[in-house]
Amino acid sequence: MAAATSPVTPTVVAWAIEEDGRSFEDLAEALKVPVDDVQAWASGDAAPTRGQVTSLAKELRRPRVLFFMPAPPEAASLPSSFRHPPGVARNVSPKIRRAGRESRRIQATVAWARREAEPVDVPILSPASTSAVQAARVVREWLGIEEAVQLRWKTEYQALAAWREALEARGLLVFALQLGADEVRGFSTWDDHAPLIAFNTSGVTPPARIFTMGHELGHLVARLDATCLNPDEVDLADGPVIERWCEEFAAALLMPSTLVRTVTEEAGIAAGEADLETVKLLMRRARVSGRAAALRLIALGWASPHLYGAVVAAFRPAKKSSGTPQSPPRYEARLRSYGSGVIQTVFEALPTLDALRVLRIEVPDARRLAAEMPELRVP
Repeated sequence: MAAATSPVTPTVVAWAIEEDGRSFEDLAEALKVPVDDVQAWASGDAAPTRGQVTSLAKELRRPRVLFFMPAPPEAASLPSSFRHPPGVARNVSPKIRRAGRESRRIQATVAWARREAEPVDVPILSPASTSAVQAARVVREWLGIEEAVQLRWKTEYQALAAWREALEARGLLVFALQLGADEVRGFSTWDDHAPLIAFNTSGVTPPARIFTMGHELGHLVARLDATCLNPDEVDLADGPVIERWCEEFAAALLMPSTLVRTVTEEAGIAAGEADLETVKLLMRRARVSGRAAALRLIALGWASPHLYGAVVAAFRPAKKSSGTPQSPPRYEARLRSYGSGVIQTVFEALPTLDALRVLRIEVPDARRLAAEMPELRVP
């Protein structure tokens, strides 16, 4: 006797598969069914069994009930930038799409919790009418990061924490996510009450993470959602104007011309004479990456354009370890990724079971979080 089929909605099945990003062949292999079957579910020529719907929901990380909805949920769709980053041919991986969906789910929860508050007042600056340097000057003043304070930061991690805290204090959500090496550097999505920046921590140095925060902030200032790949994958010279603008914006935000002048003049470096040692000095003083320092020195006339190539050759990424990195406990991973403020807001805004579902944790994880966060109340 044939197994009973389930009346799923073909357009919803097709939408969920497209949002996942995998081909029919790859998904069929994961489900251990013929590829023709998966294509038939999406076209409506056949229906999956109850067990196959359960397997499909688990594989696509979607609630089972989704496939019985009359139409795909428009609000749950990822922006096109999550599928096709500007300036590159390839699509982002299913892993990044899932991270985007999970982040947007938390973002929507925080935005709902803040719905009665005033919108976050991130400056609105159009790349079409405002130079990246002018925009960076406005935004840095808005953030309140003083140059003298920046030059006193003792470590890269202190700098990373300071930039993140400054953004969060202004109402932005800043997520630190393990997205995998050779994946996206970060992404950003606008919401009036909960604008979001996410940066990749997998094999990425603190200065590079800081630069990504600045780059994604540029997209938010322009009110654009974005998913940004590693700089090596994007041709900034011939690529999208917005990507060049955000790179220049981030460099000027992290290294105002007055800060660069302070560092170079204290070291007795004349205009046009900056070299690798100057780059290293600016890296130490401003807590920025070598590439960012070189780009800014060149833009301000302290170095020739050849310096960038020298920096790329000198500061090659460390060879990736062949071992498997150890993951922290789940509660600790969530705390690092989203921060205590976001976790607190989610638990205050939602019933406990819904909060657990949104944060993808279980009751023991919540109790461990409560031990770390005395203000968090978990039944």
